[in-house]
Amino acid sequence: MLNKLDKEFYLNTCSLNLHAYRQELLASNIANSNTPNYRSLDIDFPKILNTLIKENTNQPKYKLTVTSKNHISVSKNRNKNNYDRIVSKNYIVNNDTVNIDSEKINFIKNSLLYQMDIILINNKFKNLMNVLKG
Repeated sequence: MLNKLDKEFYLNTCSLNLHAYRQELLASNIANSNTPNYRSLDIDFPKILNTLIKENTNQPKYKLTVTSKNHISVSKNRNKNNYDRIVSKNYIVNNDTVNIDSEKINFIKNSLLYQMDIILINNKFKNLMNVLKG
């Protein structure tokens, strides 16, 4: 049962962890905006999300059926340690300067995305509870 819940919330968990990690990076950029020679750090989020979506489409519930030779086949490669790979800074973008205005905008935008993740997870739990109640 818990294994199924883990699979169901895997993508949500990754997204929530990424937004939390990005929030730390953006807060660090804002805090160090006046530090000489400081370079801003950020996550290449679209690249990570595309990677996660490609890898998760191989799960049985997302499995696509190819009924025509013109359909695009989906690769079966899957790496379960996406978060570790991201935190190991393979996806960190290093900018030369800190633009405090864009950092503040990104901080607020990332906060809203983090809250959206929480709302999505809460709604999934509500749906599961409604199914269990009948």
